[in-house]
Amino acid sequence: MNANDAIISPEDSFEKMKEFAANNELNFPYIRDVTQDVAISFGADKTPQAFLLDREGKLRYRGLIDDNINQPEAVKVAYLRQAIAQLLKGEVVTISTTEAIGCLIKWR
Repeated sequence: MNANDAIISPEDSFEKMKEFAANNELNFPYIRDVTQDVAISFGADKTPQAFLLDREGKLRYRGLIDDNINQPEAVKVAYLRQAIAQLLKGEVVTISTTEAIGCLIKWR
């Protein structure tokens, strides 16, 4: 979900998002939070920042996708993937929070 204001950050416009999704072959919905209400309700402040909810809508993980945003081949800890796997197995998510690293959301 992209919550950046497209006026302040034209590179985050809907058209640019479509290009990004196509170029990166995203296999999941990539949507805009035009009002920024969702980002505010989750307490998001950076991008990228992951939020994993269980079936009841309870937040189970918040933070980094992995430990190396710039070099996918050098990832040692895939935080989000690990949390998803634990959740699907019915286990407790052992690392439930990490500090997101990235650009600040461009608020309107």
